Amino acid sequence: MIYRELTRKTPYEPKPRSGRPRVTDILNDRRIQRMASSQKMSVLEITSASRLQISKNTVHRRIIESVYMIQVKIARRLPLSKLHIIKRLKWARNHIYHMVINGWLSLSAMIKKWNLDGSDGNIKYWHDLRKEPRSFFCRQSGGGSVMVWAAFGFNGQVGLAF
Repeated sequence: MIYRELTRKTPYEPKPRSGRPRVTDILNDRRIQRMASSQKMSVLEITSASRLQISKNTVHRRIIESVYMIQVKIARRLPLSKLHIIKRLKWARNHIYHMVINGWLSLSAMIKKWNLDGSDGNIKYWHDLRKEPRSFFCRQSGGGSVMVWAAFGFNGQVGLAF
């Protein structure tokens, strides 16, 4: 059998695969991907808005097929501007000497936060890699939370200065 395949005059071509044909065509696939990219819609919302008789798993597969779409967690803060980044670096460079003397560089810290008004949530969205990432900041006057902070240095417990 191997000899017959090697001495064949015509090139080898695999047989067409059997299986269920795709429910969506290229235009519907692009429309689904565009809806996920440009609108804040979940897979279920895209399924109902597409007006096609398809399942949510099909919509999920069509979004994943795009090389530009990934599912990421939405940032719960505003992005830093260039001026903020420069000011933070300047502050860190000015205070590095005091941190070395007081033993703050060999520091282990434990932080625990409890939210009094519910969970922070875990909001994910379909991010198009060709666009800027989304972020949101929902609390105008601050939320209710309690934060406990403890620090341990190389020589033992570190005193906290405010």
